[in-house]
Amino acid sequence: MAYDCMRICVLLMLLLGEAQSHTASRPNFVLLMADDLGIGDPGCYGNKTLRTPNIDRLAEGGVKLTHHLAASPLCTPSRAAFMTGRYPIRSGMASQSIMGVFIFSASSGGLPTSEITFAKLLKNQGYSTALIGKWHLGTNCHNKTDFCHHPLSHGFDYFHGIPVTNLRDCKPGEGSVFTRAIRALVFIPLQIIAIMLLTLVVVKCLGLVRVPPGVFLCLLCLAAMILGLLVCFLHYFRPLNCFLMRNHEITQQPISYDNLTQRLTADAAQFIRRLVSPFIGMLPVLTTGLSHWSGQILNVLAELNLANNTLVYFTSDQGAHVEEVDTKGEVHGGSNGIYKGGKANNWEGGIRIPGILRWPGVIQAGLEVGEPTSNMDIFPTVANLVGSPLPEDRIIDGRDLMPLLQGKTQLSDHEFLFHYCNFYLNAVRWRPRNSE
Repeated sequence: MAYDCMRICVLLMLLLGEAQSHTASRPNFVLLMADDLGIGDPGCYGNKTLRTPNIDRLAEGGVKLTHHLAASPLCTPSRAAFMTGRYPIRSGMASQSIMGVFIFSASSGGLPTSEITFAKLLKNQGYSTALIGKWHLGTNCHNKTDFCHHPLSHGFDYFHGIPVTNLRDCKPGEGSVFTRAIRALVFIPLQIIAIMLLTLVVVKCLGLVRVPPGVFLCLLCLAAMILGLLVCFLHYFRPLNCFLMRNHEITQQPISYDNLTQRLTADAAQFIRRLVSPFIGMLPVLTTGLSHWSGQILNVLAELNLANNTLVYFTSDQGAHVEEVDTKGEVHGGSNGIYKGGKANNWEGGIRIPGILRWPGVIQAGLEVGEPTSNMDIFPTVANLVGSPLPEDRIIDGRDLMPLLQGKTQLSDHEFLFHYCNFYLNAVRWRPRNSE
């Protein structure tokens, strides 16, 4: 009896040790994505005027990618590529028109449910998954309740953030991104109507043409209708398109940006604290204060003794929007360092982005990698780390980063990187295999 009890105890200890070893080998993932952050904005990338101590601390403890690239210079396609490891044109997340992102909450498009995100892949591996921040990959298909493109339909257990985008129109007094459209669709037609009315008044007064009163009435009604539509658009755009959601419920409409980053950061910390299973958290920040935001997350990982078993990735969705100007003529922008261009174009400033990865004890601290890498690389990197095979029914354009990060290879696995803006191929980057 004593011998049998001893055997059972030994067996239980072996099983427990195996289970602990298996758990320890399955890292957590925290993916931090800033909105429109240029490569020249963080201090660790050379900025001498902005203080970003927490981002710099992350770089000191991990690997800094100096040739890291977004798959697109626009939010929606870049985030689609990041989530799936595929060029956005493969999933249909590339527009043939100038408007290459989702602007309205009523838009019926979005990331197809047939696409496999890293959240969906890890959820199948027993991971808890959350997205706290900006989604911008669609919400509904046929009605306001089907949520076919919502984060919860793409593998996330929990969502808290904005489903569309972070427009100036959502902030009172910050102006509008529709200025050019309003000028073309409202002001120019009103000017034409005014010229027509003035011309008709003159020719009528001169007795050259007999103008029926109904013509004047029709033109005045047309002008009033155009003005009315403009007033309705300006009045209703913010409440209809600028709102905060938790899972499928709207929690604030219209959204208030007061302490928004702090609120979402606190929610992200709670998500991490209440978990017992391995997790992946994607935390795309919406507003300024990103260094504070990343610092709080790092502190929570340290507090819970999770830092050594968590891969942290910090990046931006594309380069800084250096061409955006507010109503006072001030450039909102940011810094893309020495690189020309910015958001919405495929000059290097539009696609060269920060890329920092930290995993103590696994990734060498303080290392810089200058090989071409892409935000699409996170998908296969995460998949390989959890032992999940890549989908075989589709092309995955990303490459596993771990050989580069651990110094097992000195060359990028990307011989070519294709640079699309919307639907159109603008450039190809070639890294020859047999040359430096």
